[in-house]
Amino acid sequence: MEQSLLSERLRQLFLERKITWQECAELANIPLETMRNLYYGKVKDPKVSTMLNLSHVLHVSVNWLMGESVASKDEDLLLQHYRMCGVHGKSILQQTAKYEAHTARDERETPGRHSIPCIVPNVLACEGMKYGTGETKEIYTTESDAFMALEVPNNNWAPRYCKYDRILLKDRFPKNGEEALFTYKNEIYFRKYLEGDREHILRCINNRHADLVFKRMDCQSLVCIGTAIGIVRAE
Repeated sequence: MEQSLLSERLRQLFLERKITWQECAELANIPLETMRNLYYGKVKDPKVSTMLNLSHVLHVSVNWLMGESVASKDEDLLLQHYRMCGVHGKSILQQTAKYEAHTARDERETPGRHSIPCIVPNVLACEGMKYGTGETKEIYTTESDAFMALEVPNNNWAPRYCKYDRILLKDRFPKNGEEALFTYKNEIYFRKYLEGDREHILRCINNRHADLVFKRMDCQSLVCIGTAIGIVRAE
């Protein structure tokens, strides 16, 4: 193990947990001097008891702290995102993982058809829907790129989208002029993405609400969930 790797992982966890190395030392019953040396990468071979105390307090494995992992890079990234979530976010990820695990076998047995989660808003306008509201149900599609869907709750977007239509989403950022589902400040918006003059615009589908305008698209409050790639029309 590189001497600084433990230090890097401790710094990452402290940032995610919003605690200091001093606070961690107290929680883990580790001397301040020892904790400081661990934090600044001055300890080459830490004691097993120290690593066990840290793993219990930080809710990670000793192997991960020491730089070892049997997971792939994608799995490590998923785990990192999970640890950064709050209680609500972790609950959603747990339910999604459980749902995907239970449906994976059926999908493998039905070539060309797979199930995806579909968000069903419980508001009339579906404009600034609070994140976490509504419900999620299972639908099936033959669109291989679709990983999620949004059910249209009314006819406010007609004739483009009508009530009960399901908008299929692909896991990528939209190109100029494409429509996509975004979260912004704990609310969900389905908007058309436009690249303006030194600005980025999320335009309302029916032009009844104000545009969301950003100088940069990498602000922490704005996240693209997926880009529209098709429609499943209501029967």
